[in-house]
Amino acid sequence: MGIATGEQLELSRKVAREFADKWAAVTKEKQLAQSFWSDFFHKVIGVQDLLAAGIEFEHGVKSSVSGLINFIDVFWSGVVMIEHKSAGKDLNVAERQIRGYLASLDAIHRPAILIVSDFARIRIIDHIAGESVEFPLHELPDNLDRLDAIFTAKGKNAAAVEVIADAKASEKMANLYVAFEKNGYEGHEVSVLLIRILFLLFGEDTRMFKSEKLFTHFIEAVDKADNLGGRLQQLFQTLNSKKRPPNGDSALIAFPYVNGGLFAENLQIFSFSEEMRTALLEACAYNWAKISPAIFGAMFQTIKSKEDRRALGEHYTSEANILKVIRPLFLDEYLDRLHRAWDDRSELRKLRKDLGSKNYLDPAAGSGNFLLITYKRLRDIEHKIIARLADLEGKATATDYGFNLQMGLDGTIGLTVRLEQFHAIEYEEWSSQIATVAMFMTDHQANLALEELTGAPPNRFPLSHAAIIHHGNALRVDWAEVCPMNDNTIIMGNPPFYGASLLLPEQKVDQELVWGRVKGAGDLDYVASWYLVAARHMAGTKAKAAFVSTNSITQGQQPPVLWGQLRHLGMNIDFAHRTFEWWNGTANRAAVHCVIIGFSTTPAAIFKPLWSYESVKSDAVLVRARNINAYLLDAKDVLVSARTKPFSPSTQEIVYGSKPTDSGWLSKISPVDAEEIKATDPIASKYLRVIVGATELINNRLRYCLWLMDSTPNDRVMSPVIKARVAAVRAMREASDKDQTRDDATRAWEFQEPRQPSTPYLVVPLHSSENRDYIPMPIFPATVIATNAVSLIPNVTLTTFGFMMSSVFVLWAKAVSGRIKNDPRISNTITYNNFPFPVLNDKDEKALEKAAQAVLDARESWVDTSLATLYNRDAMPTNLRVAHKALDKAVLNAFDLRANATDIAILETLFNRYGLIIDGLLAAVPGKKKRKAKETT
Repeated sequence: MGIATGEQLELSRKVAREFADKWAAVTKEKQLAQSFWSDFFHKVIGVQDLLAAGIEFEHGVKSSVSGLINFIDVFWSGVVMIEHKSAGKDLNVAERQIRGYLASLDAIHRPAILIVSDFARIRIIDHIAGESVEFPLHELPDNLDRLDAIFTAKGKNAAAVEVIADAKASEKMANLYVAFEKNGYEGHEVSVLLIRILFLLFGEDTRMFKSEKLFTHFIEAVDKADNLGGRLQQLFQTLNSKKRPPNGDSALIAFPYVNGGLFAENLQIFSFSEEMRTALLEACAYNWAKISPAIFGAMFQTIKSKEDRRALGEHYTSEANILKVIRPLFLDEYLDRLHRAWDDRSELRKLRKDLGSKNYLDPAAGSGNFLLITYKRLRDIEHKIIARLADLEGKATATDYGFNLQMGLDGTIGLTVRLEQFHAIEYEEWSSQIATVAMFMTDHQANLALEELTGAPPNRFPLSHAAIIHHGNALRVDWAEVCPMNDNTIIMGNPPFYGASLLLPEQKVDQELVWGRVKGAGDLDYVASWYLVAARHMAGTKAKAAFVSTNSITQGQQPPVLWGQLRHLGMNIDFAHRTFEWWNGTANRAAVHCVIIGFSTTPAAIFKPLWSYESVKSDAVLVRARNINAYLLDAKDVLVSARTKPFSPSTQEIVYGSKPTDSGWLSKISPVDAEEIKATDPIASKYLRVIVGATELINNRLRYCLWLMDSTPNDRVMSPVIKARVAAVRAMREASDKDQTRDDATRAWEFQEPRQPSTPYLVVPLHSSENRDYIPMPIFPATVIATNAVSLIPNVTLTTFGFMMSSVFVLWAKAVSGRIKNDPRISNTITYNNFPFPVLNDKDEKALEKAAQAVLDARESWVDTSLATLYNRDAMPTNLRVAHKALDKAVLNAFDLRANATDIAILETLFNRYGLIIDGLLAAVPGKKKRKAKETT
């Protein structure tokens, strides 16, 4: 919300007035209460995603007085609790009701602020301070400061507390690992030991064991450090044994038989130092009850790395980001069904049954965050169903709920959501072990929540069920052997972020095994392999998948390769998030620019969810797209591949400059060397020409060449400079391992591939800087030689120049040609030849020519400044920027777009036009007589 002063405050008041006006005449609670508060949080408070923020409707609590289950209308843990009534109802009754819920809540979730409302009135109660204020809805704009104090600060603090707590817990485990490391212990066995200790610490603080602090007391009873390793070994054997000798060690017998494989492996007996023992006792002293397995598990993953230990908490995957994947994939459908079935017992039972029908697979699981959050959310839904059914049927005791609540720790007995539904593949053994234990922890927390709601104590041991966590390489493992692959399969995750140029040798082999001989596969990001493997398993089924991915798979030449294969397997995009910053919510965040893509073979919905971001750090804005193509645009399903010629014969052709293949003997002559040639060799000096390549164009460097295409044999023999340099070129070419280059040694005075035009030409760089809004392109006379490091459009017209110098062309280049690092590439065969030039009427053509000439004129006013400087975003002169804005307007008008069209709208227009041209439904540009653009000074 962030209430401020001035314009920002007035805007907030305007939004609040609009909200109050909208809801002024509403009186019915049942139908519209949730809509009222959803609207309130979205618009007045500015919470974009209520679910991700933790705002919950119809939160079930068991009354400490009656034993019945009640439902809090709106609940935000630690922040606010809201009770809503129909208009005219007694708010005092509502206040007594909501105060009665407080005793049913755990202290950590109990908010200081309570709100009661009947649409027309809002009462805010601080039950800690003993203060309250009430105002009519129309005075909401005058009370924004109160709301700001409640929601902006406390909401953010509540979210941060969990991260801080888990960071402290991770630090305790990191200190323990360091202590082992200092004493020479590393590797697999230490990893297993720490996982076991984590389980025991969490278990004793969450009432897994019959006695409080059972593990801590066991450790404290070992008075000497060198005895601790042996005692732990005895404990692990006991935890893995069903039998308890009647006269055995009482300290060991107190521990239950755990099973689940967690304590099955025999470890060495560790020799504890005092430092190791102290670190373990410090971990025992921490309260592990409230850690989040999702956050803590990912932090725990980092403690083995010295670098990561210094940045605990920076690398976990936040629940808000995971929800971006799982909500449109399956969760929103369940939540919508729950809302619609709230008063229908039959539909509630059907939904509950369906919750247990799916299998979930994360084939790049890490510490299991996607599975953890999914399991937690599905259990939450089932708990609501259980509570609502009990409420509808007037049942108060555990045995009244219609199922056996004496559950195992895994929560499968009597519940439809089971750990066995969750499957994972993880390359790192350490991470896979964390995921296994974290799933047990999440399940136990869910069981405690259900116990709090229903009063049924779970029978915790032995562990008889578990998630299926497979340690292995997901690109070499048969996913069907880990998880059933059928109509009820849901695949999700966050595969590794590696570009093609960053792959290790083993990863390159992975790519080859997945893609075989598919052309262009070597240029794909690593994540693309997960898409193809998933699609092969999903083909012919109703399975669904969604992955977080590097955004480069939606740019350049990756979409045609990737979706060329996926379309063949029947895949369609169901939903997507365009480029945004994937981060974890911490201050020193690790951020990557990502997209999310959900796909399946199921028939397309009429509208598909597509989220856009004004900037990578902005909030998501949802649009309903008719189609989502491989470039994540609401446009035709087209894949832009290389073309040797433009669409229309009347479009000016683009060619590469001349290729020297001379080791620089002819093409790389410095200004100093050129001056020496002029002073000492008059014959050679006749053939000196300015030459331009990528470096010269971008950095405004002066370079010369010997252009000998029109030289005479006598000159080549009589000039010492020419003779020596041609001999060096001949020797270089003769030594080449390429047949054509060796053949071309016979004409060593020529560039190997001469393509110099005889007319002025536009120079098009092969890539440009991300720090430029436009691609700097000069027009040079034929006397300036261009290398193959740039492209050329000979005799360029003002209209072609205008299109090339527009921001529209830059957007197209970024979309279809991709980037080198983050710099846009400009490809002849992909960018230019596929550009869907519009048909120009006389009016549009004249306007475009006028605007293009104005850009050239503006450049002429800065003849002493390089194009590189002129087109630097932070240095671009005002008159040149104004001229370019006018040119952009003329180009957009030619495409029937408004001057304020968004980048997305522009790209969707370009792709739709491209698709129509490809389909033969739209004519390419007709031939017209064009005005030629004058060369650059």
